[in-house]
Amino acid sequence: MPLPVLYSFRRCPYAMRARMSIVRERYEVELREVVLRDRPEHMMEISPKGTVPVLLLPDGTV
Repeated sequence: MPLPVLYSFRRCPYAMRARMSIVRERYEVELREVVLRDRPEHMMEISPKGTVPVLLLPDGTV
């Protein structure tokens, strides 16, 4: 089964909190660090404003 995908930016305080919560709760996710000036198209499809953090679940739920 594929893992949830967390799109994150290293210096974003909201993304930091999301990553810390994932570690604390011992969830397994695929972490995709993004460069905000070069956001991936797939992330923009699920987060049209281009904000992070964004968690994409295996069933497609955001």
